[in-house]
Amino acid sequence: MAIAQAYPLGTPKTNALLVGTSIPAANTNDKPITRNFSVGSILDLGNKSGIVTNTFTITAAQLETLGTTDVTLLALAGDTGRGEYLQLISASILPGGGALGSSYTWDAAGAFISWSDAAANNKITIPQNQLPIGSGLIGQPYTIAASDGGYRRGADLILGTATDPIIVGTPSGTLTINLTYRIFPQS
Repeated sequence: MAIAQAYPLGTPKTNALLVGTSIPAANTNDKPITRNFSVGSILDLGNKSGIVTNTFTITAAQLETLGTTDVTLLALAGDTGRGEYLQLISASILPGGGALGSSYTWDAAGAFISWSDAAANNKITIPQNQLPIGSGLIGQPYTIAASDGGYRRGADLILGTATDPIIVGTPSGTLTINLTYRIFPQS
């Protein structure tokens, strides 16, 4: 093999090729393979933001026991020492459903999206008046950013509130959450 310093310096272009080794999956009998990789494909790999938006629909049954039974939105791999990192970015909330003469009365603190109701950072708080009222009226969409840009590692992301709502009639409400977040792999 030639001495690397003997080659002239060049300016990389996205279609320029670099020699590298493709490593097989662990615990297989496959052998590493030497391949060419374009500079552009390497840049694309490094520039992936990992930002995802998912839609979660919370049912009437889940809403009615939300104070005593949190709803797990995302189960993260690992634990607080070696788990996935999660960063909340924002949520769009759309309450709906219900019947005339029915209602939910929610705790004054509203609801939260985080790993715990006591979380002080990287939390989204849904105000009481943005939760389903169950009277048949469809509320306006509500969008809110996370409380900060912090990360949490290895703890499931949940939706919860302090107490179950007080229910009058058969409100049969729903809550649609479009949640934007970023997950970093566990290490």
